[in-house]
Amino acid sequence: MEEGLLKLDGLDLALINAYFVGAFFIALYFVRRSQVENKFELLVISYFLLTGEYNDLLTFSIPGISFFEIQPERFLLLVFSFFLFRHFAFPGSVKQTKIRSSPWVQPLFIVALVLAIGSVIVSLFIHVNDLSLSEAIVKSLKPLNILVMVYSFYLLSSEKMIATIGKVIIVTAVFTSVICVIQTGVDTMFMRVGEQRSAFGDVLRATGIFKTERINAYFLILAMAWTLITLQNVRLKYMLATLFAVAVIFTFHRMSWLVMALVLFIYFVKIQQVSPTRLIFAGLIGLTLVLSVYTFFFQDIMQSSLVQERLTDSVDGRKGYYTMVIDNIGHQPVFGYGGKNNEVYYQAMLQVTRQLNRATGADGGIHSGYFSTLFYYGVPALVFYILFVVLAILYFYRLTTYNIFFAIPFLLAVIYAVGNLTNTLLYSGIGVFYAMHLGLGLGARYQRGFIYGQIKDFKISFRKTLPEIG
Repeated sequence: MEEGLLKLDGLDLALINAYFVGAFFIALYFVRRSQVENKFELLVISYFLLTGEYNDLLTFSIPGISFFEIQPERFLLLVFSFFLFRHFAFPGSVKQTKIRSSPWVQPLFIVALVLAIGSVIVSLFIHVNDLSLSEAIVKSLKPLNILVMVYSFYLLSSEKMIATIGKVIIVTAVFTSVICVIQTGVDTMFMRVGEQRSAFGDVLRATGIFKTERINAYFLILAMAWTLITLQNVRLKYMLATLFAVAVIFTFHRMSWLVMALVLFIYFVKIQQVSPTRLIFAGLIGLTLVLSVYTFFFQDIMQSSLVQERLTDSVDGRKGYYTMVIDNIGHQPVFGYGGKNNEVYYQAMLQVTRQLNRATGADGGIHSGYFSTLFYYGVPALVFYILFVVLAILYFYRLTTYNIFFAIPFLLAVIYAVGNLTNTLLYSGIGVFYAMHLGLGLGARYQRGFIYGQIKDFKISFRKTLPEIG
């Protein structure tokens, strides 16, 4: 992030500052129309969503505490921790409409998540000599933030809250999509604050309002799910979905292309109940078009970094990372190695990549959420983490039979599970969005309207405050 941010000047910086102001008033508008009880919390999460990872520019330090900055995700932790404190310290201060009888009865995926996060925190403090106490504390805040977000949004979840957050996500996706189009077709450095990874020629992979192309792409796919499943205006629905799809393509993040195709396949087969044969036929037409483009632009495509990066990936490849993990985890199977600050990681990554910056942990990492969990935190953490990922998918898949809204956390669970195969999503970035949706989905599970048919088909409209109820 720092390298990209340092290059910001002139018009781009002015545009981002203007975006901050505009995003605040947009968030304020949606909150005023929402009619929710907890307006401050909704304003905070709305602004967080609307500003993407531009909001890292708003990070500030606490005087006298050099190791701890108030970053956006930590600000969320403070806000929603205080919200939970109010809930527990002053019962009744948070209005509830849930049908749940006991707070101690939890779905299995929540139990697995708690055990996974507990394993991570224990591992961090077991390796406190390698990390230092301050770093162990700071790193433990990310997984703790996930728990805080899940339970906070479980408490906040209601038809009004869900409808408003859905609108905010869709509007945010429009902004980041437009910026992606400009970054690809006009000025590749336009309002860019993060990575500068080449796509082809002089064009960089579009990051939109985020620091990396992968987080940008996964957010757009999430917004696409919201748009296709809940947006009431059919014409607007497909126009926006097309815009988001184009922006995902412009990220040139291959795994995101696969995830988007998977999400669209599930949507059309499971939700729209389109014949798989028709989808396969449409896919063949699309493949024919792609092959046609490939034939005409063969040399340009083959010389692009998008292809060359993989052709020259014999040493610096994911297989090398995964083999490194398997070869070394036997020496520390229970608690792993606690992170990158150890001799084993240094020597192994130096051998795999031949790059000092990766061996020291300054750049890169183990390109898999599952292998990262195994190496950093040990076998128990991996087992609990996999259980959490799988059980969450099964939980929300079953709930889709009650209400179409549950297809959103279900699809996000799929995005998270598949994306973690080759990217480390874990407990920040897309993990924060996932935690929010887990909480909203879990809260909706215990709302009478979603389960007992009062909300027959959850649809949102930018012209109406409430979703369709009937």
